[in-house]
Amino acid sequence: MSDRRIGRYILDVLVSQTGVVELWQGFDPALERPVSLRLIPSQDPLAEAAEAAARRAATVDDRRVIAVLDILASEHVVGADESLGPTYLVIVSEWVDGRTLTDIYEEREGEPIEIDEVVPVIRQVAIALQHSHELSIHHDRLRPGSLLISETADFDDPFTLLGDTNVVRIRGLAVDAALWPAEREDDIVGLGSLLYAMLTGRWPLGLVDGMSPAPRVGERLLPPSQVVADVPSGIDEICLRAIGPAVAGDARIEPYADMAAVVSALGAWEQRPGRRTLSLAPRETASLTAGRRALRIAGRLGLAAAALVVVTGVGLGGLRLAQSAESPWGVTAAEAPREVLTEVGEATTVDDFAGGIPGEIVPVAAVDFDPQGPDRQEMPELVPNAIDERSDTAWTTDTYYSADLDGKGGTGLMLDLGESLPVSAVRLELVGSGSSVKVMLAAEPSRKISKWTELASAEGIGTAIDLRAPRPIVGRYVLVWFTQLPLVDGVHQGGIRDVIVLR
Repeated sequence: MSDRRIGRYILDVLVSQTGVVELWQGFDPALERPVSLRLIPSQDPLAEAAEAAARRAATVDDRRVIAVLDILASEHVVGADESLGPTYLVIVSEWVDGRTLTDIYEEREGEPIEIDEVVPVIRQVAIALQHSHELSIHHDRLRPGSLLISETADFDDPFTLLGDTNVVRIRGLAVDAALWPAEREDDIVGLGSLLYAMLTGRWPLGLVDGMSPAPRVGERLLPPSQVVADVPSGIDEICLRAIGPAVAGDARIEPYADMAAVVSALGAWEQRPGRRTLSLAPRETASLTAGRRALRIAGRLGLAAAALVVVTGVGLGGLRLAQSAESPWGVTAAEAPREVLTEVGEATTVDDFAGGIPGEIVPVAAVDFDPQGPDRQEMPELVPNAIDERSDTAWTTDTYYSADLDGKGGTGLMLDLGESLPVSAVRLELVGSGSSVKVMLAAEPSRKISKWTELASAEGIGTAIDLRAPRPIVGRYVLVWFTQLPLVDGVHQGGIRDVIVLR
């Protein structure tokens, strides 16, 4: 167990880091239970608003909402080998195991979710939000990652879905909007977007949490039935009315007046004759890797065909404009590198990674990256193990006597995406616990780390983490850069069991 604490709570695993905000899985020794700890530097301008939001959220008594358990206003992280550093606002919540919508779509290999699985989940979210609205407490930043969906065998549990085994929990009530005020969105619009995302695997409000943007014709959002098959017109209507005319791009849409109206509409659909009882349980499959690779190939071919149609329609003038315009996806890394990297080892081509599951960018090549090493190589023969979709194989670093790579500064793995694309997150499964990692992007690789644009970083992380940026960064090359290595069997060695790049 970790020796790092904040207040009475033990910090076990850094789950994610977005900007200055850290999310930890921790443990409460007083009550002997796992907890979630969100750490915000006390001096951050948003800390005061986040604390007030957490205190409001703590008053909501609804088991569909992940409860705020404790709030520490100004605490130091302490440990056996650490001196006191900055103070943090700490928001302590329940620790809940579950899968986000993005996780579910990855498990289903992009296959749409059945209507009779979708509607009960969204209705339970709507009911919980209706209850919080009655207390004048809003979420205001619903995203695919705002929901955790899991299973329970306890059918008497009050937040178990009616007739189903799916359990839905909402996280970030009020607090997420306080931490990211520029991304606030009305809860009814957010709920409609969640419904759209569950039906299609696309997000109406752009590129969010690894989900691709929903398709549009001009300004008009395509209804779910025009994106996936077998969506009834009644669900189209509920979804678009919740999303509203502004986001849907159709002034003829009559929006819902309040959350109670959405709950009523979803309830009427649930009570229709012939409703089936289904479950969003993870599906066992003996050919998961083969299925994902086949889907990737189909996806890449479809993307190429769509790109050909777009270029043909735009013409040369439009193409010049697109090349000279700022990126619509977010911060671009195009201006960063100037010195082309050479002599870093032979690139490993991934011949059968030719397409992409929704939200995932599949690299076309990978190479070890060791510009500061004596031979500029770092176990190149193991590189394919990091991108083979298996957790029982890994690319590992060389072994070192100290955690800082014997003073070398760093080493890593570089992925070639084949073209410049927007990247919002990188999901890592690592070797050992205690690595410090930076994820960076560039339009062209460079030996100089200063030439790369940082997406996200974290220190002392566990064996798995999602490193996310507040906004996507555009680049062709993704660098996973290790600056500290964990202690493994008496030596310091890090590595990557699996890496997934997300839009």
